[in-house]
Amino acid sequence: MSRHVKAVYFYLFVNILFIFKYMGRTAYNPLIGVVGFLVVLGFVFLAHRLVSRRERLSCCLLLASVLVAVSAICLLFSKIDPMTVNVDRWSATTYFLDGLFSGTYPYGIHTHVCETNFPSPFPLWHYLNIPFWAMGDVGYGLVVILLLTVFVLYWFSSHVGHAICAAHTDATNGPWSQTLLFTWLLMASPAYWWEVIVRSDGLTNALLVFCVILFMEKKKLSFQNHWIMTAIICGMMASTRLSAIIPLALYLTRSFFIPVGCEAIPAYGSSRRLSKRRLGSPLRQIAALAIIALIVFLFFSPYIFWDTENWVFFQRNPFMSQSSTGNIWIFIAMAALAFWLALRYRNFREYNLYTMYFLFTFFLVSLLYNHYVFHSDIDVFEDADFDISYFTLMMPYCLFSIVGKQSHKRPISQRFIRWRKFLLHK
Repeated sequence: MSRHVKAVYFYLFVNILFIFKYMGRTAYNPLIGVVGFLVVLGFVFLAHRLVSRRERLSCCLLLASVLVAVSAICLLFSKIDPMTVNVDRWSATTYFLDGLFSGTYPYGIHTHVCETNFPSPFPLWHYLNIPFWAMGDVGYGLVVILLLTVFVLYWFSSHVGHAICAAHTDATNGPWSQTLLFTWLLMASPAYWWEVIVRSDGLTNALLVFCVILFMEKKKLSFQNHWIMTAIICGMMASTRLSAIIPLALYLTRSFFIPVGCEAIPAYGSSRRLSKRRLGSPLRQIAALAIIALIVFLFFSPYIFWDTENWVFFQRNPFMSQSSTGNIWIFIAMAALAFWLALRYRNFREYNLYTMYFLFTFFLVSLLYNHYVFHSDIDVFEDADFDISYFTLMMPYCLFSIVGKQSHKRPISQRFIRWRKFLLHK
């Protein structure tokens, strides 16, 4: 089974899971939604196959699709009152900024859902949403990140002669065509439209991290070269959400152990071994970690020292919300799995696939553990702590694995030449 087909199965599973959970709460049968979703998905693949070799047409369709998507998002924002939605990620950011600019400790303000829910994103993510908060709706961030994702993905996929893109793109698909398929698959996803309706920012944050990783891959940024810039980027992304650390850790773990100017670390399965001489300089590694920790500390320092008499930060902070449930043994097992996968991938295409595998496994195991330990007496779809929106964090890597598939077939002319040589030789 090819890698992009596996990614399609993960894409189907997550979206069908959303249909059954949320459409099951309405008067409509979820099976109708599943059939409709499959029909739309089939149309997407068929339509893309017809236009995949026509870059100019793909460009026009992409621009039209983005315009329709942005219009639909803005329309939904105008029709749906966020206070009627029982999801509080939008209010976590809105109330945080309300408190910040009114002089109230922002991490101590509960959301609109209940008095036990508090803001969980890290400071930088709130700061990035200040322009949208000033516009009156932090949901507009979804529009900006969507436009940014389309632009960065096209920029990454352009210049087919580039060594990176040449290794990840289908020979029959140009950058407009690949970006079009990515956008269509995102627009066909019920999980994405759930994010829009409830003004959630989980997938939006994941798309931002994905864009940063595409930028780093295109510009060859890693701890092997430009390690200071890489550490600064990691520190900033780590200051948005705890989950943002996972894709970056998987992407940069290998380069972290490579000394400056040395060739890449041997891939998994290589006959070469990683000797001590090939390990990175301890001073450079410590300095990189220190830069990351310093940046994170600088973003958190205003809240750590907000009240130096009662030290309110240690009574209520975002780490409590993002790590309130869990199991230490699951964390250790997942950390070991992440380290193994980080050393195993051989190219950027495999990195996206393994990141998808890990995020899906990590959230599935964690959610199932919390459900059967704390809420085994209720249905899994009625369990508020069984938050399937975490699965949307793997969506960018899943879509890239589908779009960025390689063509393993040789061109027809090459196959013909090889057969002719074989026959003539006989």
